[in-house]
Amino acid sequence: MDKYIIMNKNIPLVKTTMSAAGYITEVLQIYNPEAFPVGIFTDDFNKLADKLNQWWCSRIIPASRDGLRYILHLYDVESPAVLSKRSLGLSLSDQYWLKPVGSELTWQEVNFFTNDFSKELGEAFFQKESSRPAINPFTPDASSNGWLKKKWVKINGVTYLAKAGSVPLLQQPYNEIAAANVAEALTIKHVPYELIIEDNRPLCLCPNFITTETEFVPAYFVKDILPKSNNDSVYGHFLRCCEQLQIPDVAGYLQQMLCLDYLIENSDRHYGNFGFIRDANSLKFLGPAPLFDNGTSLWCESLNSEIGTELPAMPFKDTQKKQLALVKECLIDINGIDACAEIVRNTLSTSPYLDKERVTRISEAVGNRARGLKNYLSKLN
Repeated sequence: MDKYIIMNKNIPLVKTTMSAAGYITEVLQIYNPEAFPVGIFTDDFNKLADKLNQWWCSRIIPASRDGLRYILHLYDVESPAVLSKRSLGLSLSDQYWLKPVGSELTWQEVNFFTNDFSKELGEAFFQKESSRPAINPFTPDASSNGWLKKKWVKINGVTYLAKAGSVPLLQQPYNEIAAANVAEALTIKHVPYELIIEDNRPLCLCPNFITTETEFVPAYFVKDILPKSNNDSVYGHFLRCCEQLQIPDVAGYLQQMLCLDYLIENSDRHYGNFGFIRDANSLKFLGPAPLFDNGTSLWCESLNSEIGTELPAMPFKDTQKKQLALVKECLIDINGIDACAEIVRNTLSTSPYLDKERVTRISEAVGNRARGLKNYLSKLN
């Protein structure tokens, strides 16, 4: 078993053993529990090993990633955890990493925010040829989650996440652009997206919103901070957890998010793709992260005949209509709602993969949602 110290920048957190398959197997020593990732620490070594392994698995490429089986074969490894282990678990979403026991490495020497990183793994997901690439283990692409193909790139000194769509329609990149433009019209804080075409394939680009001084804390690690009472709703419980952590501006953020998700029929707002920003040094929460990862929306996985129907929703209720009922204040620009259908139409119309009927049905469905949203919010004032 290999031994590593999990670090937060240059602060040692815990000494662990890791298996050849890349998973945490045992906790050997605890150093600084106050600097742990949110929601992970317990002084029970066995439970801590389980929670650390759960946290670790949330950082690696998921088994559902398009093309992963080919990548594992290409790199001759048994699991994506090995790829992340080789890159010392470094990410562009936070400052945690694995320091081999006995090494004198520092965070300044290895972090991907200020140092160059390898592009081979990210590019391999997009390559069609079967030649084995040069294996440079230092890449943030080994610690990116989500099922769609993606890669980190640097353009003119700025770090972006590039993400593809799913065949045959490749709709998700266009959805990201549309959702960002809708959020802009509604004055909702969001990550900006732009479209590029690479090898005749549409990709959406978004700049990294995390810096060397911050970390992204997914809602997933917030929601279990407190035990859930049987009398608590899922939404109410989540708000209590945020209050316990002293995260500012949560209720308004969630209400804006639910308005956007209702409007664009976002069917993938799981606890991993929204969350909060924490100061990596003081460990105090700064507030909600800008909204991102809105691509699985606008009925992108539905037949044309199914567009406009209500799909299963998450995270607080099972339909968008029920989630909208959680909104108690109008915290968006209500005058921007009328433009949303046209914003969606104009964006999706640029895709050569979406036929005119599909674009029309989607924009009309958004128009219907816009009228419903405006009517609902008007009654709150």
